[in-house]
Amino acid sequence: MIAPQRSHVGVEETRARILAAAREIFEVNGTRGTTTREVAVRAGVNEATLFRHFGSKAALIAAMREDACGLEEFRSIIASLTGTDIDADLKKLGDRCILNMTKRRRLMLISMAEDAVYGSEDPDGPEWRGPKQILTLLTEYFQARVAEGRLAGNPITLARILMGMMMQPIISRKLWAGETVDQSTVDLLVDVFLNGVRT
Repeated sequence: MIAPQRSHVGVEETRARILAAAREIFEVNGTRGTTTREVAVRAGVNEATLFRHFGSKAALIAAMREDACGLEEFRSIIASLTGTDIDADLKKLGDRCILNMTKRRRLMLISMAEDAVYGSEDPDGPEWRGPKQILTLLTEYFQARVAEGRLAGNPITLARILMGMMMQPIISRKLWAGETVDQSTVDLLVDVFLNGVRT
């Protein structure tokens, strides 16, 4: 008897459960302190299912980090921007970035700490794959604005600076000492950025 094929939706749901479980455990134990068995148990699947979806612990970690970036949401938002109102565009992007990074702050810090301690010299390592894709999308947005003569500077440098500015309140949370990082914070960061690059 032939086993029935699982639906695409079922496969995606299982994959999403495994990624969510991985993120929850890695946020507490880091990547080296977590086993695939723990992730499988938390996700409600057996370890063979986890390996069928991801192949290895390293591939699971890479997929989890990429998924945690919110890349698809960022891609969707940037595709919806018209470029006619740069202030509104960047404030919308900044708001979503800060919201996503706030939710994933622990994972970001653990990833950065592990990169500092165990990281390789590979600039395309899994911990940077998602952020680099976001950097590419943001660079393309800035290339168009520079070509229009509305912003000045190297588009990739502009993208790096804006991303760094948006990360700063999340990474340096103790410097903000209880202040809420909200839309007014995003607005101020975007205003400061645009005051330096608007033509």
